[in-house]
Amino acid sequence: MLPVTVAIPTYRRPGPLVQCIKSLVQGAQCPREVVIIGREGDASTADAVAQAAELCQGKTALKLAWVTEPGHIPPVEKGFILASSEIVAFVDDDVTVTADWLEHLLAPFSDSSVGVVGGRVITPAAPKPRFKGKPGCISWYGKNWGNVSTLQGNSPTEVQGVMEGNWAWRRGLLASLKFDPILNFDDASMYGLDLCLQAKAKGFRVMYESRAIVYHHCAPRSPGLDRADRPRRIFSYTRNYTYIMLRRLPRWRRPIFITWWFLIGERDGWGLAALMADSLGGRFPPFGDVWGALKGKLEGLQLSVLGARVHG
Repeated sequence: MLPVTVAIPTYRRPGPLVQCIKSLVQGAQCPREVVIIGREGDASTADAVAQAAELCQGKTALKLAWVTEPGHIPPVEKGFILASSEIVAFVDDDVTVTADWLEHLLAPFSDSSVGVVGGRVITPAAPKPRFKGKPGCISWYGKNWGNVSTLQGNSPTEVQGVMEGNWAWRRGLLASLKFDPILNFDDASMYGLDLCLQAKAKGFRVMYESRAIVYHHCAPRSPGLDRADRPRRIFSYTRNYTYIMLRRLPRWRRPIFITWWFLIGERDGWGLAALMADSLGGRFPPFGDVWGALKGKLEGLQLSVLGARVHG
């Protein structure tokens, strides 16, 4: 097996962080090192890492680093910069991994064309997601089907995007990609899809391995990123998704995406037709949610135009 570094961005979640590290070192294969990236001044994380160091003795190296920049993306960047292994995996600080997680996550890298491998994320407290469309893929008109964790099987599946909270990259490839600062907004929704599309544009394959399982325990977020604030989450999603599609889709597909996105859309990203369908079905969404979706789409459109002017 290839040596691997596991990076864990974290902020003020000492209990879940210790449990995450414990699950990593108790697996059938231990990572070469675990890099914890916290926000400077987070004393609770420093205490948790000191506690976890006792679990790692003789099994894996444990490093602690700090970032001062705001947002979700800087800790990810810091993690792969500090990684000493050819492969760097990332997990959220509030997950625990299964015993064979790392074995399954690394196996597809035996193929040199594979650039990133994502695993399955199971949230025990959440309803089981529905299988629909083409999970992990993007339709010709720009719809991202998501729900990649509904795919199950005994071998990896090629997709177009995988989940950020459970994935591994070739370090050299990740270092060559652009972490767009525009996406480092709110909870950085969809930034992982942007990286996957960049990797595919470079000729690398994106794989999903359903047997590489982590359990997401949904530790509380900071108040500004509250999952219950649906208008804010929807705004962040539609803003970033609109921007990504208009930056990464081929030029001829962008007008098709805009037409579908604004006139049809989807639930939580309502276009006119999706809103009418929900209304006729007696599921009229709250005004704040719909307004957040529209504002996000318009801001993403504006940002993509400005980005095109800057980058040519």
